[in-house]
Amino acid sequence: MIKKYVIALLGMCCAVYLPAQNLDITVEELDGSLRITKSTGSARELVIPQAINDLPVTSIGPGAFAGRGLEKITIPDTVTEIGDLAFADNLLTSLIIGDNVTVVGRGAFAGNRLTEVTLGRGLSSIGRGAFLRNRITNLTITDNITAIEDYAFFSNNIQTLSIPGTVTAIGAGAFSGNRISRLEINQGVTDIGAGAFYNNQIRVVTIPATVTSLGKRAFDLRNAGVSGVVEYRDTDGNLLLSSSKNFDAYYTISGKRAGTYTLTQEGWRYGE
Repeated sequence: MIKKYVIALLGMCCAVYLPAQNLDITVEELDGSLRITKSTGSARELVIPQAINDLPVTSIGPGAFAGRGLEKITIPDTVTEIGDLAFADNLLTSLIIGDNVTVVGRGAFAGNRLTEVTLGRGLSSIGRGAFLRNRITNLTITDNITAIEDYAFFSNNIQTLSIPGTVTAIGAGAFSGNRISRLEINQGVTDIGAGAFYNNQIRVVTIPATVTSLGKRAFDLRNAGVSGVVEYRDTDGNLLLSSSKNFDAYYTISGKRAGTYTLTQEGWRYGE
C-alpha cells in the first residue's frame, strides 16, 4: 500500500503520490502555501489537488509536469502561478485557466495539441512562447491582458483575431505561423514586434492610430507572391495610388494611416 506522504524533510518539502494518476509529485512550502516543483511517472489525466496536508497549492513550478503524457488537466482555483514549461510537451487538447492565475510563464503549454484555450481574467500578460506549437483555432484575448510576449501563440491554427485596446505591446513573432485571415487591432495597442503576424493568410486588417512602433516584416506574407510596390504618380510626382501584396510596404507608403486595409486581387487597398 502506497502512503500519501512518502517523504518529509523538515516540514518544508515532501513527495506526494496522487492516487489513480500514476504520478508522484514533489512540493515545497512557501509562506504557508505549496509549490509543485517536479513530478515522476506518467498519466493521461491529472487533477491537481487544491490542498495537501491543509496547505493550499498555489504554484506550479518550472517544468513540473513537462512531458508526462497528459491529455487532460484540472487546475484548482487556488493556483495563481504557472511556471516556465510547466506543462510543455504533453498531449493536452483543451485548457481552462482560472481567474486567479496571474502568471503564465515562458513555454508553459508549448508543444501540446490544444485546440481551444480559455484565458482567465487574472492574467495581465502571456509569457514568451506560452502556447507555441499547438493547434488553437479560436482565441479570445480578454481585456485584462496588457502584453503578449514574443512567440506566445507561434505556430497554431488561429483564423480570426481581435486584439483588445488594453494590450499595449505585441511581441516579436507572437502570432506568426497561423492561419489568420481577418485581424482587428484595437485602439490602445502601441507596439507591434518584428514578424508579429508573419506568415499568415491576412486579407483584412484594422490598425489603430495608437500604433507608434511597427517591427520589421510584422505582417509579411511569406508566400504572398508579389512583394514590391507599384506606384502611380501624376506628372508632378505626387503619389496617386500604390499597390502591393506586401502589407508592410503598402502600410508604410500609404502614410501608416489608421483604419481598415483589405487585400484585393490587385493588392492592398485602404478603407475597403
